[in-house]
Amino acid sequence: MFAVSELEYQFRVLGASVPVAGILGGMGGGIVQAYTTMGFCTFMKAPAPQQSTVQVALEIFKREGFAGINKGVNAVAVRQCTNWGSRFGLSRIAEDLIKGKDKSRKLSDLEKVACDTWNQPIEVIRVEMQSQLKVAGRPEKMTISSAAGWVYKQNGILGFYRGVTPRIGLGIWQTVCMVAFGDKVKAYFEKKN
Repeated sequence: MFAVSELEYQFRVLGASVPVAGILGGMGGGIVQAYTTMGFCTFMKAPAPQQSTVQVALEIFKREGFAGINKGVNAVAVRQCTNWGSRFGLSRIAEDLIKGKDKSRKLSDLEKVACDTWNQPIEVIRVEMQSQLKVAGRPEKMTISSAAGWVYKQNGILGFYRGVTPRIGLGIWQTVCMVAFGDKVKAYFEKKN
Protein backbone atom coordinates (compact mmCIF):
# COMPACT_ATOMS: atom_id res chain seq x y z
CA MET A 1 0.00 0.00 0.00
CA PHE A 2 2.85 2.39 0.81
CA ALA A 3 4.48 1.76 -2.56
CA VAL A 4 1.19 2.36 -4.38
CA SER A 5 0.50 5.59 -2.51
CA GLU A 6 3.99 6.96 -3.07
CA LEU A 7 4.09 6.00 -6.74
CA GLU A 8 0.61 7.38 -7.35
CA TYR A 9 1.62 10.65 -5.65
CA GLN A 10 4.89 10.92 -7.64
CA PHE A 11 3.12 10.29 -10.96
CA ARG A 12 0.58 13.02 -10.09
CA VAL A 13 3.47 15.40 -9.31
CA LEU A 14 4.91 14.57 -12.74
CA GLY A 15 1.60 15.60 -14.31
CA ALA A 16 -0.14 12.26 -14.84
CA SER A 17 -3.93 12.23 -14.70
CA VAL A 18 -5.59 10.58 -11.70
CA PRO A 19 -6.44 7.35 -13.62
CA VAL A 20 -2.96 7.08 -15.19
CA ALA A 21 -1.30 7.69 -11.80
CA GLY A 22 -3.61 5.03 -10.32
CA ILE A 23 -2.71 2.50 -13.00
CA LEU A 24 1.05 3.12 -12.77
CA GLY A 25 1.04 3.28 -8.97
CA GLY A 26 -0.98 0.08 -8.78
CA MET A 27 1.30 -1.69 -11.24
CA GLY A 28 4.37 -0.71 -9.25
CA GLY A 29 2.77 -1.73 -5.96
CA GLY A 30 1.81 -5.11 -7.39
CA ILE A 31 5.36 -5.75 -8.59
CA VAL A 32 6.80 -4.72 -5.22
CA GLN A 33 4.41 -7.05 -3.43
CA ALA A 34 5.18 -9.97 -5.73
CA TYR A 35 8.95 -9.84 -5.38
CA THR A 36 9.01 -9.06 -1.66
CA THR A 37 6.44 -11.53 -0.35
CA MET A 38 4.14 -13.29 -2.78
CA GLY A 39 6.53 -15.56 -4.66
CA PHE A 40 7.41 -17.38 -1.48
CA CYS A 41 4.00 -17.09 0.20
CA THR A 42 1.87 -18.25 -2.73
CA PHE A 43 4.25 -21.11 -3.43
CA MET A 44 3.81 -22.36 0.12
CA LYS A 45 0.01 -22.67 -0.13
CA ALA A 46 -0.05 -26.32 -1.14
CA PRO A 47 2.52 -28.42 0.70
CA ALA A 48 2.37 -32.20 0.61
CA PRO A 49 -0.20 -33.46 3.17
CA GLN A 50 2.36 -35.34 5.29
CA GLN A 51 4.84 -32.43 5.51
CA SER A 52 4.71 -29.07 7.22
CA THR A 53 5.12 -25.88 5.21
CA VAL A 54 8.57 -25.34 6.75
CA GLN A 55 9.66 -28.89 5.84
CA VAL A 56 8.58 -28.38 2.23
CA ALA A 57 10.35 -25.00 2.07
CA LEU A 58 13.61 -26.39 3.48
CA GLU A 59 13.53 -29.38 1.15
CA ILE A 60 12.99 -27.21 -1.91
CA PHE A 61 15.59 -24.68 -0.77
CA LYS A 62 18.22 -27.42 -0.32
CA ARG A 63 17.42 -28.86 -3.75
CA GLU A 64 16.84 -25.67 -5.82
CA GLY A 65 17.85 -22.64 -3.72
CA PHE A 66 16.00 -19.31 -3.89
CA ALA A 67 14.89 -19.97 -7.46
CA GLY A 68 12.98 -23.05 -6.30
CA ILE A 69 11.32 -21.24 -3.41
CA ASN A 70 10.32 -18.37 -5.71
CA LYS A 71 9.10 -20.62 -8.50
CA GLY A 72 6.53 -18.78 -10.56
CA VAL A 73 7.34 -15.37 -9.04
CA ASN A 74 7.58 -13.78 -12.49
CA ALA A 75 4.03 -14.92 -13.24
CA VAL A 76 3.01 -13.62 -9.80
CA ALA A 77 4.59 -10.25 -10.66
CA VAL A 78 2.76 -10.06 -14.00
CA ARG A 79 -0.52 -11.04 -12.34
CA GLN A 80 -0.08 -8.59 -9.44
CA CYS A 81 1.05 -5.79 -11.78
CA THR A 82 -2.06 -6.19 -13.93
CA ASN A 83 -4.28 -6.87 -10.91
CA TRP A 84 -3.23 -3.83 -8.89
CA GLY A 85 -2.89 -1.62 -11.96
CA SER A 86 -6.41 -2.40 -13.10
CA ARG A 87 -7.83 -2.22 -9.57
CA PHE A 88 -6.39 1.21 -8.83
CA GLY A 89 -6.61 2.56 -12.38
CA LEU A 90 -10.16 1.39 -13.04
CA SER A 91 -11.19 2.62 -9.62
CA ARG A 92 -9.85 6.09 -10.44
CA ILE A 93 -11.56 6.06 -13.86
CA ALA A 94 -14.84 4.93 -12.26
CA GLU A 95 -14.48 7.66 -9.63
CA ASP A 96 -14.07 10.30 -12.35
CA LEU A 97 -17.10 8.98 -14.25
CA ILE A 98 -19.28 8.83 -11.13
CA LYS A 99 -18.23 12.30 -9.99
CA GLY A 100 -19.08 13.77 -13.37
CA LYS A 101 -18.43 17.50 -13.43
CA ASP A 102 -18.16 17.80 -9.63
CA LYS A 103 -14.58 16.53 -9.15
CA SER A 104 -14.58 17.60 -5.49
CA ARG A 105 -17.42 15.20 -4.61
CA LYS A 106 -16.41 12.40 -2.22
CA LEU A 107 -17.52 8.92 -3.23
CA SER A 108 -18.99 6.29 -0.95
CA ASP A 109 -17.13 3.04 -0.36
CA LEU A 110 -19.69 1.21 -2.49
CA GLU A 111 -19.08 3.60 -5.38
CA LYS A 112 -15.34 2.86 -5.18
CA VAL A 113 -15.76 -0.84 -5.96
CA ALA A 114 -14.56 -1.09 -9.56
CA CYS A 115 -13.21 -4.62 -9.58
CA ASP A 116 -12.60 -6.95 -12.50
CA THR A 117 -11.00 -10.30 -13.16
CA TRP A 118 -9.76 -9.87 -16.71
CA ASN A 119 -6.35 -11.20 -15.66
CA GLN A 120 -7.68 -14.55 -14.33
CA PRO A 121 -5.72 -16.47 -17.01
CA ILE A 122 -2.48 -15.15 -15.48
CA GLU A 123 -3.62 -16.40 -12.06
CA VAL A 124 -4.28 -19.88 -13.48
CA ILE A 125 -0.83 -19.88 -15.11
CA ARG A 126 0.74 -18.82 -11.78
CA VAL A 127 -0.98 -21.68 -9.95
CA GLU A 128 0.23 -24.18 -12.57
CA MET A 129 3.80 -22.88 -12.37
CA GLN A 130 3.84 -23.25 -8.59
CA SER A 131 2.04 -26.58 -8.45
CA GLN A 132 3.97 -29.53 -7.04
CA LEU A 133 1.73 -31.94 -8.99
CA LYS A 134 3.58 -34.64 -10.94
CA VAL A 135 1.55 -35.71 -13.98
CA ALA A 136 2.73 -37.59 -17.06
CA GLY A 137 3.36 -35.15 -19.90
CA ARG A 138 3.28 -32.06 -17.66
CA PRO A 139 6.37 -29.87 -18.16
CA GLU A 140 8.58 -30.12 -15.09
CA LYS A 141 10.13 -26.63 -15.11
CA MET A 142 7.36 -24.42 -16.43
CA THR A 143 7.71 -20.97 -17.91
CA ILE A 144 4.76 -18.65 -18.37
CA SER A 145 4.34 -19.81 -21.98
CA SER A 146 4.76 -23.54 -21.29
CA ALA A 147 2.26 -23.30 -18.40
CA ALA A 148 -0.21 -21.53 -20.69
CA GLY A 149 0.28 -24.26 -23.29
CA TRP A 150 -0.30 -26.96 -20.67
CA VAL A 151 -3.51 -25.34 -19.39
CA TYR A 152 -4.85 -24.95 -22.93
CA LYS A 153 -3.90 -28.52 -23.88
CA GLN A 154 -5.64 -29.93 -20.79
CA ASN A 155 -8.79 -27.78 -20.62
CA GLY A 156 -9.02 -25.51 -23.65
CA ILE A 157 -9.80 -21.81 -23.30
CA LEU A 158 -12.13 -22.39 -20.31
CA GLY A 159 -9.18 -23.78 -18.36
CA PHE A 160 -7.88 -20.22 -18.02
CA TYR A 161 -10.99 -19.29 -16.04
CA ARG A 162 -10.84 -21.98 -13.36
CA GLY A 163 -11.64 -20.42 -9.99
CA VAL A 164 -12.97 -17.15 -11.40
CA THR A 165 -16.11 -17.02 -9.21
CA PRO A 166 -14.33 -16.98 -5.83
CA ARG A 167 -11.79 -14.55 -7.26
CA ILE A 168 -14.58 -12.09 -8.10
CA GLY A 169 -15.61 -12.14 -4.43
CA LEU A 170 -11.99 -11.77 -3.33
CA GLY A 171 -11.48 -8.94 -5.79
CA ILE A 172 -14.46 -7.01 -4.44
CA TRP A 173 -13.16 -7.37 -0.89
CA GLN A 174 -9.64 -6.36 -1.93
CA THR A 175 -10.88 -3.35 -3.86
CA VAL A 176 -12.90 -2.12 -0.90
CA CYS A 177 -9.95 -2.60 1.48
CA MET A 178 -7.13 -1.42 -0.77
CA VAL A 179 -8.77 1.40 -2.70
CA ALA A 180 -11.62 2.67 -0.52
CA PHE A 181 -9.96 2.10 2.86
CA GLY A 182 -6.58 3.21 1.51
CA ASP A 183 -8.13 6.48 0.35
CA LYS A 184 -9.64 7.00 3.81
CA VAL A 185 -6.23 6.49 5.48
CA LYS A 186 -4.58 8.92 3.03
CA ALA A 187 -7.34 11.50 3.65
CA TYR A 188 -6.86 11.14 7.42
CA PHE A 189 -3.14 11.88 7.19
CA GLU A 190 -3.65 14.71 4.72
CA LYS A 191 -5.95 16.39 7.27
CA LYS A 192 -3.27 16.06 9.96
CA ASN A 193 -0.70 17.89 7.80
